[in-house]
Amino acid sequence: MGILIIVLLIILAASVRLFFDRRSFFAGLIVAFAALVTSFLGIFWAIHDFQSVFDPKSRLFSAALMLLFVLLPLLVGGLLIFNTHVMQLREGKSLTAKLSLFFGTNLIFCLILSYFLLAFLYQLNNIVVVILFSLLMIDLSFIAVFVGYLFYSFLYQRFPVKTAPDYIIVLGTKIRRGGLSPVLKSRVDKAIEYYQKSPEKTKIVVSGAKGKYEPYSEAFGMAQYLAEQGIPADRILLEDKSHTTFQNMQFSKQLIEMDWYWGNHTSQPTIIFTTNNFHVFRGAIYARKVGLKANGVGAPTPLYYLPTALFREYVALLVHYKWFTIAIIIGWILLGIGLAAIL
Repeated sequence: MGILIIVLLIILAASVRLFFDRRSFFAGLIVAFAALVTSFLGIFWAIHDFQSVFDPKSRLFSAALMLLFVLLPLLVGGLLIFNTHVMQLREGKSLTAKLSLFFGTNLIFCLILSYFLLAFLYQLNNIVVVILFSLLMIDLSFIAVFVGYLFYSFLYQRFPVKTAPDYIIVLGTKIRRGGLSPVLKSRVDKAIEYYQKSPEKTKIVVSGAKGKYEPYSEAFGMAQYLAEQGIPADRILLEDKSHTTFQNMQFSKQLIEMDWYWGNHTSQPTIIFTTNNFHVFRGAIYARKVGLKANGVGAPTPLYYLPTALFREYVALLVHYKWFTIAIIIGWILLGIGLAAIL
């Protein structure tokens, strides 16, 4: 009972934190896990309750467990592996295009390793069991965190931004010699959509430096496109020094503060940023990190590109929160060592 109360208090604290600032990564994960666990328990209870009336052996309940823990990972893993083939056909062969392959194969690997441990538990050396158990739990922990991140990232974008902003930051991404890529164009189009709500006061900040293989800076390319769409030059601010999302937020904040100061304003500006839907949550986290009060608006992303993009975002977050990542790994290793000592 005491543990349940502690868990409920943690969930309540996380919910309050999100009420005041929904960009908190860890509070979002806690609320997402709470919602997912509640949903799964509700589904299992409903199936089990239904079966307790119609089938004492609860065969449907067993079938549901088999579907959830065996067939679903196999199906998702297979689809992700196939998605790698689609990505390479449309985007070319690259390490990023192989992310779906890695995650899909990893799902199937976890399933096989789980079966292997259960089937041969008493035939393996204790040290081998502990090593495999630790490896499996580290892997499953990162899968669970990804599911939580994915779920809350989806929830985050369900809160609409209705205000007419003073500034709209457009986060840059790879630009082509022939113009904006479809992904970048969708970000700029979303900014234009919000700009048109109050063109007399809103300014658009295009953010992104020139990459190694790009013909010019992402900011310059976006500014050209905005001009072609009839946006006046005095409503466009160029930030062409940033190479990462974190720098996008950091340098755009500095540019906005300078522009706002020279405008002799006394209040604080209202700011939003536009990017693709898979990138919104990480952008919001980085905005919070640099002290920029801005929520994001997501532009649509082609379905085939979405899995790879989400995995890339997730890996970037694990790198950003490196101590959290290290804590998961070390925690399970220490637990494995403790089990080895007991056995």
